[in-house]
Amino acid sequence: MKLVVAVSAFALVLAGCGGGGGGGSSDNTPAVPEANAAQGLYSGTDANNNVIGGVVLDTGAFYFVYANTTTNAFGLVQGAASASHGTFQSDNARTFDITGKSATDTPVLAGYNEKNSIQGAVYTSAAKQASIRFNVVYDAAYERPISLSSVAGAYSGAAGSTKGNETTTFSIGQDGAIKGSGLSGCTFSGTATPHADKNYLDTTITFGAAPCLYPNAKVTGVTFFTGHEILAALTLPDRSDAFVVAATK
Repeated sequence: MKLVVAVSAFALVLAGCGGGGGGGSSDNTPAVPEANAAQGLYSGTDANNNVIGGVVLDTGAFYFVYANTTTNAFGLVQGAASASHGTFQSDNARTFDITGKSATDTPVLAGYNEKNSIQGAVYTSAAKQASIRFNVVYDAAYERPISLSSVAGAYSGAAGSTKGNETTTFSIGQDGAIKGSGLSGCTFSGTATPHADKNYLDTTITFGAAPCLYPNAKVTGVTFFTGHEILAALTLPDRSDAFVVAATK
C-alpha cells in the first residue's frame, strides 16, 4: 500500500526532528440501520499528489489519511457521509492538517461505485469556493476479518496532532490492550477491537497526565494495517483535533 510508504517517510522526518437511523417498528423492536453503501478500505491520490488511504465504516463515518514524501504533507480528513444512488456526501467533514497545525471544516462531495471507487472533491472550507479532487479505489481486503493475534506486538513510529508531533513506541496485546509512550514522556493506553468481520480495528486511546498535549483526554477512531505496518486515525469527542499514528513492528 503506497500510503504506508509515504507515512513511514514522514515518521522518519519526525524521528530526526525529535518533535514534541430509523424509528422503531410497530412491535417496538429497534430498526437495524442500513449499512453505508460505500463502506470499505480505500487507497488512491489527490490533485496535490498526496497519497490517500483510509476506511469508510458501515455507519458512514470515514477516516482518510493523506501523506506526501516530497512536501511532507500529512493529515486526516474525517467525517460522516451518506452514500445513496451513487452520491457520497459529507457536510460535517473536517481536515486535520498535522503538518500545517490546523483543523478546518471541509465538506466532501463525490460519486461512488460500490466496492469499486470513490471520486470527487474535498472543499477547502465550509464556503465551498475551492476544492481538491481525489480518486480512491476499493480494497477487497476490507472483507477479510482481522485478528488480534496477527497484529499483536511492539511498534515504533510517529504520532501527531495539530498541536505537535513526536516519535512513539507502543504495543498491542493479544487481548487488544494498547500501551505506549512518546519521546516527551507522554503515556497512553487503550483498546483495539476487531470490527465484526471487517479488516480494521475500532480503537480507543486515553492519554496520561502532562506532558501529554491533551492530558487525560480520550480519542476514538480506527486502526488498519498493511503487513507489519500500522496506521491509526482518532479524534477528540468534539472533533477539535485528531491523533494520527504511523508505525511499524
